[in-house]
Amino acid sequence: MFKTLLFKRTAQKELHAGQSADRKPSDSLPLKVSLASFWRMLKPYWTSKDSMISWFLLIVIIALTAGSIWIATSINTWYKTFWDTIQNYDVAAFKHQILVFALLASIHVVVTVYKAFLQSRLAINWRRWLTGKVMNEWLEKSTYYKLQLTDKNTDNPDQRIADDLSLFVNATIVLFLGTTTDLAMMVTFAVVLWDLSGSVDLTLWNGYVLHLPDGYLLYLALIYSVAGTLITFILGKPLVKLNFRQQRYEADFRFSLIRVRENAESIALYKGEEIENLTLRDRFFNVVKNYISLINCQKRLGFLTLGYAQLAVIFPILIAAPLYFAKIITMGSIMQINSAFGQVQSALSTLVANFSDWASWKAVIDRLALFFDGMERADNCKCIAAQKEGEVFKAEDLEVKTQSGEVLGQDISFCLNLGDSMLIRGPSGCGKSTLIRTIAGIWPFAAGSITEPKEGEVLFLSQKPYLPQGTLREAAGYPKAPESKGLTEEYFKALHLDHLIPLLDKEDIWSHILSLGEQQRVAFVRALLLKPKLLFLDEATSALDENSENIAYSLIKEELKNSIIVSVGHRSSLIAKHDFALSCVGGKWEFSRMEIIS
Repeated sequence: MFKTLLFKRTAQKELHAGQSADRKPSDSLPLKVSLASFWRMLKPYWTSKDSMISWFLLIVIIALTAGSIWIATSINTWYKTFWDTIQNYDVAAFKHQILVFALLASIHVVVTVYKAFLQSRLAINWRRWLTGKVMNEWLEKSTYYKLQLTDKNTDNPDQRIADDLSLFVNATIVLFLGTTTDLAMMVTFAVVLWDLSGSVDLTLWNGYVLHLPDGYLLYLALIYSVAGTLITFILGKPLVKLNFRQQRYEADFRFSLIRVRENAESIALYKGEEIENLTLRDRFFNVVKNYISLINCQKRLGFLTLGYAQLAVIFPILIAAPLYFAKIITMGSIMQINSAFGQVQSALSTLVANFSDWASWKAVIDRLALFFDGMERADNCKCIAAQKEGEVFKAEDLEVKTQSGEVLGQDISFCLNLGDSMLIRGPSGCGKSTLIRTIAGIWPFAAGSITEPKEGEVLFLSQKPYLPQGTLREAAGYPKAPESKGLTEEYFKALHLDHLIPLLDKEDIWSHILSLGEQQRVAFVRALLLKPKLLFLDEATSALDENSENIAYSLIKEELKNSIIVSVGHRSSLIAKHDFALSCVGGKWEFSRMEIIS
């Protein structure tokens, strides 16, 4: 739905070569590409059934906007009447106009508050739907994993989902509704300005007569606004690039901080504080350096926008003053002209006033577009999909490559029946774990066919088990619901994890608390609870002593008698626990019974 290919020719070459993207990261995308990407992001929600409530909210917001425009025109008319009343020293009329203003101001407050409230409701509805859909696309088909392999330029996908989607929704609503309001204000008050500026001849110095045509106030407002917009665009153009870079640098710095927290123990053991500090400072230096460039650009733009706004306060009075002194218009007319000119000038100068916001908005669009482009590339890198049939696990003519295209293994074939077990062996770096990823269907740089048992589930236990946030009982049963019949306690006891049984229902960050050996035994509990038909153990006992390893494998053999077990490991103690071996010898993969190898 949101995945889109921005660089089709490059992508086709990458897919044909089976390699990841290697293009240089861009500071921003061409405006044409950004606008096309924006439409792709905008359309799905607003054409879905889920947007019905948001359409209603949008209609109400537009109605309130129309009401605010009516109030603005009413206040503009009130200005003339009020100041004419003061000029005429009419106390009774003055009191009446105060009451009129109080009524108009009260309506204005109610309309403004409800408009802001409904815009926020609209934003959260849209963001909730959009975030849900994007997360689904990011997670499905292991896109989140393949994205790391196929597109190195898509940095910090977590920030794209958590921050950029929110910024996209809120900025789109605020900027586009604001622009629509400005355009409506411009049309409404352009008519007012036209009516207030009929043709007139003014006698200036030395008898010179200046002829002002119909609508001259409107023409002056147009000239003033267009000139300001052009200058702002020239001075503010670098903001787009700087905002794009700032978001990227901020995300990189935050990611580095998270990495330190996640690997705190390893860094402490290595005494790596100094190098981590240098890395963090380097990342933060990019943040500061770009931010200084950003605020310098904003400073230059600020001189223009603030000076432009201040001049707009006095400019309409200056051009109306000759008419007042010529006794053509009243004081009230000057105030009405000042108000109407301000509304038209403000509406026409929306780019001047909001250029920084538009620049940030485009940067968000570009980041999201590159993210969706990266997801499309990852999705187009197809992995081997295992066929579900029969009661065997077999691979035929597998060819496994690295990301760079180096062949790790070819013509790999084997066949295992229910109850069989196989040990994958070979020297470090020969591709054992990559072969497991290929079999798991998450490695896109491979070819061949894989068949799995039709019934039952598949479970992979890695060297570093994944323990989700939550209770230890939930972690043991992941990704299924936690078991509550006592089996969890039984398996914890069997694997000598008795000390953790009282903590089973305590929420904590268990991946930081438990040792690697404890985590691996919790993973074995997971396998015992889920009872998969096909179980992969990738160095799953590397942190266990031989006795603990023997207990873990004995439990698996006893509890999963009709399951197929595939292990990856170096220990010779694993040989006796498996029936077959898939060994890498001299760069070639050989499948045989374990007796032959041993």
